[in-house]
Amino acid sequence: MKIDKLYLKNFRNIEETHYEFPTNFTGIIGMNGSGKSTILHALRVAAGAYFMGIPNSLAKNRHISKDEVRMTNNKIELFHHPVIVEAEGQFPENNAPITWRRRILKEGGSNTSSVEDVGAIRNLGSVKYNKMKREGTDELDLPVIAYFGTNRVFGSARKRQKARTGRQIFKEGYYDWLDMRSSTYQYAQWLTSYDALVKNGKEYSESKETFFQTIKTACPYVTDVDFISDRLWLRTQMKSQISDLLPLELKSDGIITFVQMIAELAYRCIILNGYLKEKAILQSKGIVLIDEIDLHLHPKWQEHVVKDLKKAFPNIQFIVTTHSPIIVQSLKANELINLDSIADVNPSDLTLGEVVTHIMGKDSEHSESSNQQEQLSKEYLTLLKHHSLDAISEHLNQIEFKIIDPSVRAFLKMQRLEKRSNK
Repeated sequence: MKIDKLYLKNFRNIEETHYEFPTNFTGIIGMNGSGKSTILHALRVAAGAYFMGIPNSLAKNRHISKDEVRMTNNKIELFHHPVIVEAEGQFPENNAPITWRRRILKEGGSNTSSVEDVGAIRNLGSVKYNKMKREGTDELDLPVIAYFGTNRVFGSARKRQKARTGRQIFKEGYYDWLDMRSSTYQYAQWLTSYDALVKNGKEYSESKETFFQTIKTACPYVTDVDFISDRLWLRTQMKSQISDLLPLELKSDGIITFVQMIAELAYRCIILNGYLKEKAILQSKGIVLIDEIDLHLHPKWQEHVVKDLKKAFPNIQFIVTTHSPIIVQSLKANELINLDSIADVNPSDLTLGEVVTHIMGKDSEHSESSNQQEQLSKEYLTLLKHHSLDAISEHLNQIEFKIIDPSVRAFLKMQRLEKRSNK
């Protein structure tokens, strides 16, 4: 499953627009209130239509809610219709892309569920579910679908684990997919019962090591992973310092939040496509939405988090929001949706200061200072070129005093010495 296009009309704060997602990773940026989270909510509506052919007790679909009807308030409140969330996407079992939509056509109306609107995607989910029921097979190639909001950090990482008696593919694979948070993550419960289920032939023997390796791939600071006494234990390396093997909850907020998210995502891949054995995570497809991917991540970590996710989950489509210029800098032009402006330049080709000013529209003090330093350097070199040293000596001294970067100052002084030696 991959969503390529999204069309919105009268949805939340959006009057009418469309977006394209040409790659497997898309970062969305913009001022607060510009519509970043709105896009993620619309994508939840679109992805949720897949579950309309599956019993709601196993996987919940996502409707357009009444609170998401666009409202304007100019002396009187007006609610605007029709509300439309329309998507075009690809599915491995279909040779051509399909289009589907959810709509509220009039005030007081409900979400449309006609064959014309959702028949194609509803049928895809239904066929997979009925095949499992009819044949008793788990070889279904199911899409991973998950949304991690900013409240993913809420809840305890450790809780009493219940014993599992087997794999319930749809119920476990899509449990709380609409709002994944640490208090409802299921990976620890799976690991608690894993060895016993492998012994009874109800789990794949390769899954646990693949799970551990994925955590290390997605989070390179983790060098060793184990599961002891119903919880994850990690050894981490920051610069040259290697920690002892410690419970996850004793690590930093950044490590805890990110590793929990990766662990739950890896577990969902294994539950949904365990028949792929050691390839279950690498070959699983689907769509994962993450609001504020930079949450609790150190700037150094932000530099490579996108690359790490792509490597750990190469067939998953990630659509994320961020306020981090460092993450924006790691993206290509076709991986970025900028709700504040249009830019076709690759952010990765720009300096961090240029990303902040040209892509994110912030005239920072740092950027202003850089511009001033550049102008001073140009002035210095122009004076050297067109005037004698005796006439400009004091002026050059003043400029050298104002140059902050010692390497730039040294370069300018070398140019001055070279001119003196050529007299």
